[in-house]
Amino acid sequence: MKFKTTLLAIMFCGALTFSCRNTQKEQKELDRQIEEIESVEQVIDSTAEEIHKKAEEVDELIKQLDSI
Repeated sequence: MKFKTTLLAIMFCGALTFSCRNTQKEQKELDRQIEEIESVEQVIDSTAEEIHKKAEEVDELIKQLDSI
């Protein structure tokens, strides 16, 4: 009985250790994906700002043409 209890405890510790390793790998992958997403968000925000500025320029040029 003592052998089974010891074996069960060793198996539990091994499973826990293996599980933690997988969790760390998954966390690293999630962190990498989050960084990539944030990078894409920055590009999108920058592009949106450029589009907004160009739209304002176009509106101003249209107003100038209308006043001619």
